[in-house]
Amino acid sequence: MKTGINQRIVSVLCMAVITVMALPGHVLPVEDPLLSEWSDFSGKPECLKLMDWLRCQVRERLTGILCKDRFDAVMPRYFGQLGMFVTLKKGKNVRGCYGAFSHSVTDVKSLFSDYLTGALTRDPRYKPLDVSELVSTRIIITITSQPFPVNDPGSLDLDHYGIVLQCGDRVSIYVPAEIKNNNYIEKIMQGGSCQVSAFKAVTLQ
Repeated sequence: MKTGINQRIVSVLCMAVITVMALPGHVLPVEDPLLSEWSDFSGKPECLKLMDWLRCQVRERLTGILCKDRFDAVMPRYFGQLGMFVTLKKGKNVRGCYGAFSHSVTDVKSLFSDYLTGALTRDPRYKPLDVSELVSTRIIITITSQPFPVNDPGSLDLDHYGIVLQCGDRVSIYVPAEIKNNNYIEKIMQGGSCQVSAFKAVTLQ
């Protein structure tokens, strides 16, 4: 299925099959006030509550031990404008990633729960996380703008921007937690003609 970047993305893997609208130029978008709210949230105690709740949810799903933590953090707005992705990372290695640039769910608790399950079990690039890996695995949340076209991904600060590559019929989405350095993207692009888009990202961990 083909879709523009502002429409509902059917596949929600961090490496998803979508079509990115080809537009000329390399113009960074104006800072989204909703994204700024999440940037502020990343430094607040409520962010730690969210990450503790997510870790408790992972433990429940891997061990069967009921999570008794309450999810009571006040969250910034997101619906209709911002993308969200959940990444599991063990050391330098990604162990799963799942999310979307648009969502059918308006309740943030349900959304995070679904994408967490996706990162644990639905990313076909990785084996499902084993309970023995839990202690050494980080949970990373990425809140994003919508993608916009760029000419030179090497000019971006990839700690704060993710990349969408369309190489032929295959489109891959890389959040900052998946990108080792600028050379990582360049190596992926070698040998093929790829259209490149980027998105501003706020990382919670």
